[in-house]
Amino acid sequence: MKLVDRFTLWFLGITMLIIPVNSFITYQSIKREIDKAAIERLKHVNVRVAGQIERGEVPGEYSQGCKIKVETTAAGHPVDVYEVTEKDVTHDPELKDNDRKITVASFHTINNKHYKIISGDYVSRSEQILAGLRTSIMWKLIILICLVVLTARLASRFVLAPFYGTLKKLQRFNLKLKKKLVLPPTRTKELQELNCFVSKMTDKAVDDYNSLKEFAENASHELQTPLAIIRSKLELLSESDIQGEQAVLITDMQNAVDKLTRINRSLILLSRLENNEYETEEEVNLSHYTQEAVNAFGDLVSLKSLTLQCNIDTNVDVRLHASLADILLNNLISNAIRHNIPGGSIEVSLNRRCLVISNTGLPPEGATEDMFQRFKKGSQSNNSIGIGLSIVKQICDMNSFEIRYHYTSDRHHVEVFFAGEANSSKLLQNDERYLQEKYQL
Repeated sequence: MKLVDRFTLWFLGITMLIIPVNSFITYQSIKREIDKAAIERLKHVNVRVAGQIERGEVPGEYSQGCKIKVETTAAGHPVDVYEVTEKDVTHDPELKDNDRKITVASFHTINNKHYKIISGDYVSRSEQILAGLRTSIMWKLIILICLVVLTARLASRFVLAPFYGTLKKLQRFNLKLKKKLVLPPTRTKELQELNCFVSKMTDKAVDDYNSLKEFAENASHELQTPLAIIRSKLELLSESDIQGEQAVLITDMQNAVDKLTRINRSLILLSRLENNEYETEEEVNLSHYTQEAVNAFGDLVSLKSLTLQCNIDTNVDVRLHASLADILLNNLISNAIRHNIPGGSIEVSLNRRCLVISNTGLPPEGATEDMFQRFKKGSQSNNSIGIGLSIVKQICDMNSFEIRYHYTSDRHHVEVFFAGEANSSKLLQNDERYLQEKYQL
């Protein structure tokens, strides 16, 4: 829901709460003023009738449209005492509608005689007042809702224009361009504070990105030199006259240097992935890259006496950087080879929905939920550096792929579901059904 819609609904909710309360107050005020005016008018009529009696005139049945009744009383009453009565009249043949009748009785002493003068008049009933108010309220609500909706839409184009402009600028912001974010000016204090915070945040992000990129480049360059020196020294040392135990130590050192080199390259690759240095708008033929990766590992598969089975559909195109496609496939296939058992098997399946690589192997020793975290190993293999699956997970995340892992029937299964399909949820359900039937999950 848009921000302007939330404000509109909030304002209309308050209005719907206030209008009934205001209508009740208005009704009570109108009724009180009508009754007050009628009572004052009847008091003046009584005074006028008393004046006629004092002058010796006989008052009529009606005075100023009000019905008059004069009675004599035995005892006197204070002059300023008035008796006001109110009742609904429902069976008066002279009335075409039901009204309310207000009567005012006042007491007067004229020529040593005591009189009670009663005058009455008809006023509007409460139902009639409410009927008029209901009509007024309905029209007010209709007009108010229409005006609020229209003015909110129009006002949002002007008041919230800088906010929407800031959102568009943020959506188009790219760290790799190394350009300062220029936000639209505004005179609204809150939006000025927002723009100031966003500008500081993006400037800091650009600085951090440049620092991290510079560190990755420096680390890649500076670490390779000492590693190359150590490797060359070990090779020279291995060619000299050494004993058997020394040869074992030198071999262990060479393996450690090779592992350190792979860790260095993998960490640099992860930093570049996190910095989105492999963005692409083009699609690659993943079928071609998968077949090439399978062929590249063919000798290693034969050397370890493994059985490789491929089911690769043709012309499977996905939006993925070409370098990342090689890294993704090489890591998954090499991982399937490394964690296999003697005489085991590997199966590679690719279609336009998903890539599935399964292999035989021992059960994972750690929690499968941590399989894609850095330096988390499913098995304590000396050849594994614990970053391969983390790199695969990072590649999948930045390309909106979904990766899953499970172990069943003595086989490891890694599934990569591709994004971009219009009915991706339905395709994922179909893929899950296919995998359950295939591997009896």
